[in-house]
Amino acid sequence: MKTLVIAEKPSVAQDIVRALTPVVGKFEKHEDHFESETYVVTSAVGHLVEIQAPEKFDVKRGKWSFAHLPVIPPYFD
Repeated sequence: MKTLVIAEKPSVAQDIVRALTPVVGKFEKHEDHFESETYVVTSAVGHLVEIQAPEKFDVKRGKWSFAHLPVIPPYFD
């Protein structure tokens, strides 16, 4: 089984491959990913997740205030 690593952008995927190469050995470069015997490193384009506006969780948070910090969502969709 291989470990999948998803980087935030292509340049970060290349940096990860450079860092892993001395440890795990050579990576083969494909069109949209890099692959070794134990890793597949690829990258995303755009945001994979996003947080809702604070007022979606609690109406009192609609008006910005230091008193309402930190904003920690009660759940993730």
